[in-house]
Amino acid sequence: MESITTQLKEMVEENKVFKSGKLLKCILGLNVIESNVFSYILKHDDVTTVNLTDVFNKDRSSIQRALIKLSELGVIEKNSISLKEYSEKDGKGETNKRGYLYVYGAKNLDMIKQQLRELLDSWYNSMSGYIDNIDSIFDCYEKDGELC
Repeated sequence: MESITTQLKEMVEENKVFKSGKLLKCILGLNVIESNVFSYILKHDDVTTVNLTDVFNKDRSSIQRALIKLSELGVIEKNSISLKEYSEKDGKGETNKRGYLYVYGAKNLDMIKQQLRELLDSWYNSMSGYIDNIDSIFDCYEKDGELC
């Protein structure tokens, strides 16, 4: 596991540009593909799995795993839409299609920002608690002599 100092240094690149993927990794625990999918969904409405596989040149299962993780974190939502309605929105005009399709969209950006702040505050408070009680941590040893 990387130290916080190392992570913070990596977050700010040489030219002092902050990389959002590092923030998403740090706070939400997202990997590269999950971060990329989330960023894409933030910028586009009614995204399908097929759209994402084309954009990122990844297999469907990788995209679906990323969507599941993002959905579990509560930053995107999954909706069902008829193929007919989707075709009309997409501008293809094919109205004879039947069936349904799942589309993904980001939750309200202000809600996402608030959620990230709450996660960061929660982490900060728990780390502060550990630091405040660091003396009791050193008194605790597990079976092999390692710190608890």
